[in-house]
Amino acid sequence: MAIYNLTQKTVGRKGKLVSTGQKITSLGGGLNPLALKRVQNLEDKVSSQSEKLDHIVKLLNDLSKEKSTS
Repeated sequence: MAIYNLTQKTVGRKGKLVSTGQKITSLGGGLNPLALKRVQNLEDKVSSQSEKLDHIVKLLNDLSKEKSTS
């Protein structure tokens, strides 16, 4: 698997190439439809997992309140 350095580069005081530390992320017109669909699927999965985790946290909080009152 290839690894790419996506940090933005600039020229320093002595003419050397240095990193600004900023990440370059282009999700616009450069992506083909298949890649956009993959990104959307990943976002949907993350959203679903987040909802499940929120539900688990709510159940645990309710259980904790029940234990503390009894």
